[in-house]
Amino acid sequence: MMMNEASRINQKYSTVYERLLRTQDDFVWPIDTAFVGRFIIDVEFLDLKICHMNGGEPSSIWSSDGTSQCNEAQRSTLHCLSRMLDEAIHADLTIITSDGTLRAHKAILSASSPVFQSMFHHNLKEKESSTIHIEDMSLESCTALLSYLYGAIKQVDFRKHCLALLGAANKYDIGGLKDLCEENLLEDINSDNVLEMLNEAWLYQLHKLKKGCLTFLFEFGKIYDVKTDEINNLFQHADRELVMEMFHVMLTISNPE
Repeated sequence: MMMNEASRINQKYSTVYERLLRTQDDFVWPIDTAFVGRFIIDVEFLDLKICHMNGGEPSSIWSSDGTSQCNEAQRSTLHCLSRMLDEAIHADLTIITSDGTLRAHKAILSASSPVFQSMFHHNLKEKESSTIHIEDMSLESCTALLSYLYGAIKQVDFRKHCLALLGAANKYDIGGLKDLCEENLLEDINSDNVLEMLNEAWLYQLHKLKKGCLTFLFEFGKIYDVKTDEINNLFQHADRELVMEMFHVMLTISNPE
C-alpha cells in the first residue's frame, strides 16, 4: 500500500511524503520538533494506493473510474431537491418555528425521520392540519435542518447550527445527523466550549464526545485553562453522575496505579 501524508504541528505543515506500508512498523517515523511534553499531531492521508501483487502501477482506493455518471445523477437529484425546498414546489406542509414559518414536503420528512413518519401516517393533528410546530428551533436553525434533510446544507451552516441540529436529531430520531453532529463537535472542542460540549454529550448520550471532552480536560490538562466560575457553575447545575464521573477520571489520571 502506498500513501501520501502531511503532518501538522501547531498549524505548520510539513513536506508531503510518499511511503510504502508493508507492516505496522512502517507507520512509525521520526519528527523533528523543539516542543516537549504532550502534543497532538494530525496526519492527513492525501491518497491511499494499493500495490497489486502481480505488479503494475499502484491504484488509488478512491478511484472514480466508472462513477462519473452516478455522481452526475446524484448532483442532479440533489439540485432538484434543493429547488423543491427553496421554491416550495408542490409543498404540502407548513412548519411553524419560534420566529417564522417554512414550507416543506411530508414525503421528504417522513423518509428522513420515523417520528415525522408517525405524525403523517397516523390520525394525529399534524396529519389533518398539514402543520407541525417546531417552536424550540429558530427559523434559521430549522432552515438548516431542512437543508440537511434535502441534501443541500452548506458546511458553514452545519457548523453554525450544530447544537440545534443535534437537538433536532435526538428529538426526531435522525440517526445519521446525530452522528455527524457528534463528529463535528469533537473537532471543535476548545477551552471556551468544552464544558458546554461535555454537558451536551451527557444530555444526548454521545459517548465519543464525552470521552473527548474528558480527555481534553484532564489528560491534556486543559482544565486549568477553563474559567473557575464556569467550572463552579457546571458542578452546581450538571447531573450528579456526570460530576462524579469527572472526579473519577481526574483521580484515575492523578493516581494511575
